Formats: sequence, structure tokens, C-alpha cells
Amino acid sequence: MSAADPSQIQKAREVFFARKGLPVDQIGHSILRSWIRCADMGLDERAPPAIDAPSASEIRLLHEKHEALRRISRPELDALYSEAREISGIVILTNARGEILDAVGDPGFADKAAQVALRPGILWSEDGTGTNAIGTALAERRAVVVNGGEHYFQSHQVLTCSATPIIDPRGATIGVLDISVPASQQSGHVLGMVRMAVEQIEHRLFRNGFDGCRTLRFQTDPNLLGAAREGILVLKDGIVVAANRRGLSLVGRTWEGLDQLHVEDIFDTNAAHLASGRLKGQDGREFFAQFEGESTGPILSTAPQQSLEDIELSSIRQALEAHGGNVSAAARHLGIHRSTIYRRIQGI
Repeated sequence: MSAADPSQIQKAREVFFARKGLPVDQIGHSILRSWIRCADMGLDERAPPAIDAPSASEIRLLHEKHEALRRISRPELDALYSEAREISGIVILTNARGEILDAVGDPGFADKAAQVALRPGILWSEDGTGTNAIGTALAERRAVVVNGGEHYFQSHQVLTCSATPIIDPRGATIGVLDISVPASQQSGHVLGMVRMAVEQIEHRLFRNGFDGCRTLRFQTDPNLLGAAREGILVLKDGIVVAANRRGLSLVGRTWEGLDQLHVEDIFDTNAAHLASGRLKGQDGREFFAQFEGESTGPILSTAPQQSLEDIELSSIRQALEAHGGNVSAAARHLGIHRSTIYRRIQGI
């Protein structure tokens, strides 16, 4: 992932905020869409954003309300903590509104971040804080990087932020995971780490099962069963009622298909005969599947729950193999920086 060019960002700002046109060739389209939304809301990019600082009791109530999300995300916050310290940044977890629940990382940068309101209880949605990775990830429902001057408000240009929304099994956004670093810091690899962490969080949302439903875990590679990269579909009476992103991607579907998508639309079998083992898709692809609580027999091997580090190492190995050991090509494929691969492969 190439770093944003500050001079191009500045040119884009001059064009947009002087109302000379839309800088479609100078700025990413997701950033431009966010700028347009913010301008339509009447936000003044030169003014300091209005910050409604919560009291200690309000933060305590916020934490209590979202304790389940904080608890299920804690392993990833802990795993990313050391990474954030290495790059002088902080890891941030928010709820679905964009209110910060937790912020951990480099103490020195945390103090500076607090000066621009990157602290618990503060709302970072676009309507209050302009273009920023948290708010824009919520608005776009996708992973977003906002570099320095791409932030709507001038006071936020000291930051570069990478965020990914956390999506629940029914397709609802329940929060955002973000890493924010100084704008001067190289951070091309950060979004890849955030995406993998969110994949782990979303995978963990399925661990307790669903009443009256069957949970199908599947992949084209049997060694990925049990890991965060497996596809998951939750079935009730042969209809898909919940899923993870990987599962929907594997069968070429979206969240809009929930409650309407039948097993027969996806796999070459009906609900009555769907079982653990080899499974053929309607497009001819072969999957390896396992229903929770059912044995797959000798044809499958399931992997244990992987740590974030295990997943990152596995992804790096596969990318390097796919690109014949070319580190630059593997880094582009993964959306991370070459230095991250070099640092990780030292321990492989």
C-alpha cells in the first residue's frame, strides 16, 4: 500500500475547500465522499471541532453498556498494544456510534492524542468529528485509512488512522477497531494488522452458537477450519440467518441475502442431506465443511484457535509462496509494509 502524497492531499484540499471543483484525481474516493458529507452537514474545516467531554460517571456507564464488546475484543487490543507502541501509536475500540471505549498504546503519543480528543467517551462519528478513519469506516462500512491532511478538520492533520468496522453475524456494525499514529510515521502495514484483528473478533462472535440453528464452518482448505479465516453460515430450517464476511465471500453473497438464502442456492444438496465432510458448491467448487458438534471423520483436520500472530505468520507464508518469495509482491498482496514481513520472517 503506497503512502499518501501530502502535496497531492494539500492540492485536493485547496480545490475542494475553495469550492473550485471536486479533486477526483488527487484524493481517494472514500475520502472525497466523506468530505462531501461533512460539507453538506455544514462543518467548518478551519474551526476546532466541538468536543463534548463526558464525565467519569458517563464513561463508566458507557463501559458497562458495552462490556460484552470490550471483553470479546480484549485479546486483540492486548495483541496490538505492543505493535502500537513500536510505531508510537494507540489502539482504539469504539462502539457503533463511534464513541471511544478503550485507547491503549504508546504513552507519549497517547498524551498528544488526548489533546485532539482520542480518549474514552469522545464521539468520533463524521457528523461531530469530520472525516476520520473511525467515522468514515462507520459511514462506508469498510476498512479506511485517513492520512494527515485527508482529515476534514485541520487540527486532526497530525494523525494518520487506520480503521475497520466490526460486523456482527447478522450484518450489523457493532464497533470499530482503529490504530492511530503520528502523521509523520510510516504506517503502510497497519491496516493489514487491523483487518486481521477484526477478523478474529468477528470469528469469536460465533463461539456460543445460536438457539435452534446449525452452524456450518467451511473452507476450500481443510486446514483453515477452526481458524478465523474459515467461512461460517448459520442455518435455520435450511435458510441462512447469520454469517461471517468470509462465509459470504466464499459463496458470493452479501448480508442482504440473510433470511432468504436457501442451502440449495449455495450447495449441491438440500438441507436434509447437508452434513460435515466434503461439500460441493453450485458453482462446482469443493469445500470442506463441519457442523458444530459433528465429527468430520478422517478426511478433515481442524486447526486450533489461532492467535493474531499465528494468523499473520500464516498469511505471510502463503503470500510469499504464492509470489515465489518476492517480498515486495507479497507485501502488496497483504496490504502491509515490506518491513513487517522482514521482521516476521526472522522468527519463521
